Amino acid sequence: MAKCDVCGKGVSFGIKVSHSHRRSNKMWKPNVRRVRAIVDGEHKRIYACTRCLRSGSVERGHGNGLAKATEVDILLPEVNTFEVQPEEAAEAVVEATTKAESEEAAEAVVEATDEE
Repeated sequence: MAKCDVCGKGVSFGIKVSHSHRRSNKMWKPNVRRVRAIVDGEHKRIYACTRCLRSGSVERGHGNGLAKATEVDILLPEVNTFEVQPEEAAEAVVEATTKAESEEAAEAVVEATDEE
């Protein structure tokens, strides 16, 4: 039977008792999944119970591990080349909103004069 490689949870044995008190052996199996995880920096397939998966004891390895790295490599140069100080960015936002508000007010005045 499969056994959790993380916590060691395995099969438990006991006795099933019916209503008429007949006894027979019973086996309780753990909810074990075969998952791809990162073990010692390498992607490996291991057996892990769902409790270990939910608790975060297992670091999952999705795909071949390249998708996240390429996304980060693509985004980092854009972030590093964008050099705007927080104060300058705030001023730019204020200027843009005041400019948009003044344009909206001018359009409202033009519409009001056209209606008359």
